[in-house]
Amino acid sequence: SSRMPRRRALATMKQIACVALAACAVLADASHGGLRAGRAALRAAAGAAPTSCGGAPGYPHAKPKNFEDARKTFFNATSKQEEPVTFQSGDKIDFKCEAGYTVDGSKDGDTSYVVECSEHGYYKPAGVCMEASKCGAVPAIPHASPTGKVVNGKAEFACAQGYSLDGQKVVAGGFGKNRFFTLKCQAFSGSYEEFDGECKPYAFMPASETVRIYNQVSEALFIASCKGTLKVAFSKGETPALANVCSSFEESSAACQGLVTQIKADFSAKMEARKSFDEKADKEWHEEKDPDRPGIGDEAQTFCTELWKLLEMPDL
Repeated sequence: SSRMPRRRALATMKQIACVALAACAVLADASHGGLRAGRAALRAAAGAAPTSCGGAPGYPHAKPKNFEDARKTFFNATSKQEEPVTFQSGDKIDFKCEAGYTVDGSKDGDTSYVVECSEHGYYKPAGVCMEASKCGAVPAIPHASPTGKVVNGKAEFACAQGYSLDGQKVVAGGFGKNRFFTLKCQAFSGSYEEFDGECKPYAFMPASETVRIYNQVSEALFIASCKGTLKVAFSKGETPALANVCSSFEESSAACQGLVTQIKADFSAKMEARKSFDEKADKEWHEEKDPDRPGIGDEAQTFCTELWKLLEMPDL
């Protein structure tokens, strides 16, 4: 019964982080400086070190929807020179299918998809363009997707990463014999033949390990943010607003309230100690502070660490 409130609390934390990305500023930059300026602003707001994927990729029967993305070079107003058009991690490019091609192979199907530059420096297309078929949209196959190739009425599919037709690892350079398969469009019925195989997992991470890694990464981010908030409040001589901190807890509400009570007491004691220390030191505001000056760092670390233990996702 305590899992849902904890997850709602995690969702709230993620929403707060998203607001911090200053999406409004990104939209404003995009409207004034075009697509490239908007993308650069988004990366700057996220604080991410970009990885280049190079120029726009090429895919069969498709091309970038926007002319600006399709260009090889652009004029840099700062350097006053023509420079290569490149895309960085997080950038997304809209692609449009040629006439007679759709994303799912049906005559009235969608004709556009998005390609994203990944943090690892390669492009990840969210679709392909297939020649429209009398059989309509290609069937949805679990853990597989169409490659876009259609030969003699046979649509080619590929098992997703981590999956294969025989449950064995897909060998790099081995022509993908246990990864690719085809489904034929049957003219007499106007439908694709049924897939009698299965894309089976050969590499996976147990759910418990996924939760462990998620908690490990999230803990570091949460504690850093939590400590920062407390230390800023302390530096201003203010008691942090903690009235609603425990509202998302059920079973652990009493433990949470105990932590809040303790940190408030620590704040009062440490602020009094700092006030007394500063009066004795008799230093001007611009002078370097004594490293022995009382602070809230250790107490903030304890509070934030213990609060995270109440908040983290339970092991499966």
